[in-house]
Amino acid sequence: MNSNRLFLVLKMMVVAVCLCVVSQATAQNCHITGRVAVPELQGKNISVMNMNTGKSLATTKIVDSTFALDITVNEPFVGMLKTDPQNNNPRSYYFLNIVGESGNIYADLVTDSLSGTPLNDQLYLYSKKTKYEISVIRAYYTQLGESLNTPDAVRTELSEKIEKRVNGLFSMIRNTFEANKTNAIGAFVMEELLNYDDEMAYETVMTMLESAAPVVTTYQPLQTKLVAMEKVSHTAPGKPFIDLDLTDYKTGKPIRLSKVIKGKVAVIDFWASWCGPCRREIPNLAKINEKYGDEKDFVLVSLNVWDKPDAQAKAIKDMKMVWTQLTDATRNATDTYGVDGIPQILLIGKDGKIIARNLRGEDIEVAVKKALEK
Repeated sequence: MNSNRLFLVLKMMVVAVCLCVVSQATAQNCHITGRVAVPELQGKNISVMNMNTGKSLATTKIVDSTFALDITVNEPFVGMLKTDPQNNNPRSYYFLNIVGESGNIYADLVTDSLSGTPLNDQLYLYSKKTKYEISVIRAYYTQLGESLNTPDAVRTELSEKIEKRVNGLFSMIRNTFEANKTNAIGAFVMEELLNYDDEMAYETVMTMLESAAPVVTTYQPLQTKLVAMEKVSHTAPGKPFIDLDLTDYKTGKPIRLSKVIKGKVAVIDFWASWCGPCRREIPNLAKINEKYGDEKDFVLVSLNVWDKPDAQAKAIKDMKMVWTQLTDATRNATDTYGVDGIPQILLIGKDGKIIARNLRGEDIEVAVKKALEK
């Protein structure tokens, strides 16, 4: 289903729901109380947000570590309690996901406690279980990182434990979605599943949503992710690459991507000068360019996105990026390829079909070598 059809279907569902709500829904009060025991936040604001609209519904002061908010709700929605930033740092704030529904809700933003209404009780149990599983997985990864000099059997065992735990986490999230696909928790859980499992196929997600309620399918953050996933599905391994109008960094003139890569094995690196992970991949790309850069059927392309020209120029000079440099200042490249985070490193074959996405580290050279041998 293309994005236009997707939005049309969802809009039709919204209209149907609104017709029912007008005749049946009754506005009810949602009373939220709680604690934020953080000295720096005393006297600061805390707000309750509607995550579907991105708007604040009510704001109050945190006094003696406590707060109280009242909002009017017609139907339960995915919400968030969010404090002002600490110490003027815009990224340093406390938040807690909630379901806005009628009744009395209690929330503690330091301990992540949540209770008082049926959906919030369920959301708390789900969040608690999810955070525990993630902490276990992270602990295993830490052990794996510290076991470089241990026998292969030990590392294999740790890897198997990680895989088993990750699969169990994804299964638990999917089961929670199935049990809540007719209420607001389903919207939050599906969004979270897509954040965790970046290998889920677009078609799989759409199948899961077929029997979901409008409160899920019309959830704006989820719609945004679905549009991006559809674009990724069009540029998945096995699909032909999509041509782009770009700018040649050296000449400043327009150039088509196809002119650069046609008939060659091509590595396309979406990057930006301010992106730490992007910069950490540059040495890997430099090694590949040194090894394969002179081959007539290979090309390495760094495609600069979301950046400033001066910063791009400095990074290219400082990191000695001597291979092909292209620029996109329009966001068209990342929109076309469904790129919502960088670095994004693609490998395209001589036949113009995408071989791989999300390549990193040593895997890049392994994939390049295999493609050149075909």
